[in-house]
Amino acid sequence: MRTFPSWIASAPAMALALASLWMTVAAALGGGLWPADEVTLSEAVATRNAAEASRLIALGADPNRATPVRPDFLIGRAVTVTPLEAAVWARDQYVMTVLLESGALPGPDEMRVLRCLNETQPDANVRATLQALSDAPWPVCDDVTLPGDSAQ
Repeated sequence: MRTFPSWIASAPAMALALASLWMTVAAALGGGLWPADEVTLSEAVATRNAAEASRLIALGADPNRATPVRPDFLIGRAVTVTPLEAAVWARDQYVMTVLLESGALPGPDEMRVLRCLNETQPDANVRATLQALSDAPWPVCDDVTLPGDSAQ
């Protein structure tokens, strides 16, 4: 019977120990296995990440401020939108609620944009939330410029 040298038998354990050491050192230096991906509040909302949206708001992100969203998060090019616009675009009523409870306050002009955006990205739950926010009649959207319609 043939025996393997002990270093061959211990190779898996050594590989695990080296990987653990690398991850520990990288974490201590602020890195890690995967680097953190910095996102804007509007990007977190566009990707339906309510937890990240809440974290960013807790760190001081303004739920009423338009911020850039990278290409392919919402459309094929970069666009600057408010978090509420991103939520309507993503058809995510839950994240809309998180934003509203965190201080997002759409004015009349923003409400028109949100409602018209809902016409192009229809979702019944989002529409119900938008209707509950304002008694104003649903707008005619022919003259409303939506995010992504103009060069930004």
